[in-house]
Amino acid sequence: MSYVFRSTVTDPRGRGREFGECHAAQIRASVEAYRGLFERSAGGPVDMLGLGGKALVEIAAFAAPLHEEILGMAEGAGLDAREIGAINARTEILAFLGAKLRGECSTVVHVDPARPAPIAVQTWDWYSQFENQWLVWEIPHADGRLTTTVTEYGIVGKIGVNNRGLGVHFNILHHFSDGLRIGVPVHVASRWMLDSQSDINDALQLFAATDFSASSSLTVLTSKGGEGAALSVEIYPEGPAFVFPGADGLLVHTNHFLDATASQGDTEWSVYPDTLLRHDLLTRRLANRRDLTPAKVISAMNSHLGSTGAVCCHPDPNSSADQYQTLVTVVIDVAAGSLQALAGGPCVHVAGISEQSHS
Repeated sequence: MSYVFRSTVTDPRGRGREFGECHAAQIRASVEAYRGLFERSAGGPVDMLGLGGKALVEIAAFAAPLHEEILGMAEGAGLDAREIGAINARTEILAFLGAKLRGECSTVVHVDPARPAPIAVQTWDWYSQFENQWLVWEIPHADGRLTTTVTEYGIVGKIGVNNRGLGVHFNILHHFSDGLRIGVPVHVASRWMLDSQSDINDALQLFAATDFSASSSLTVLTSKGGEGAALSVEIYPEGPAFVFPGADGLLVHTNHFLDATASQGDTEWSVYPDTLLRHDLLTRRLANRRDLTPAKVISAMNSHLGSTGAVCCHPDPNSSADQYQTLVTVVIDVAAGSLQALAGGPCVHVAGISEQSHS
């Protein structure tokens, strides 16, 4: 079962403080887990407070309410706000440290003109030690806005949807220009888009104008007036790039750049080509189909081909190294402003996903 927390306080500082008080142990565990990951990646001590402080400066300039929320979260959990800043910038810090990260996550979106919203499913793969370090956070705002996000304890957002017709899926990417400094954290940008935007063009302009220092694909979904659309925003320091579904309405994103210009600086596939295999497998299984539902997409994602680099991945029990695991399978219904966060990989849920939505 997924754990869902719904905030009862709507001002940013108070909301963060409430979250921090309710989840102090989990947030502390996130901080320590990332401290260890940063140090293993760097091969020695890391100035987590210094890097987190740089992240806070970027967050304050980009989204002042989320900066306030992080300050409140630190107060509630009894932590230094720079520690919370650091885990929100975990993608940027890992890039800055030169971590040799494999890609994570596979996203499938299908846009059909006959449907009011895209079919949208992704796996979230991350290190297995974070298996119990995530939740669904429902965030009401005083004016009736609602943001729902699947995220990690202490990180303000990631995958999510709002009640104004926008949603977002998340895939990490790697580019040679990453990591020269600490820019706006991609996780903060994803959450702020959901909090602040209701129109897809405004959302794209927000991402295009943001000063990023690390790469990710944010696949933006929309449903308005009975129409649906989707595209992937490939964020990188020299970008962004925009990738649309094919003529059959299918958009598959794993962990390599799809844009021709951006892909010239891609550092992922030459080291971890499983991203290419996952993309090819899902495209072949789902291309030119008009009958897709979330259940059918999850069925297609139920693949262990490639073992620890599979679409549905599990750690090797004989290895003590940091390993990836499919922690959550997420289905977004952007028309309803809701999501399903299914703990574990597609193999656990292939027969059980609800078909009530996306009809």
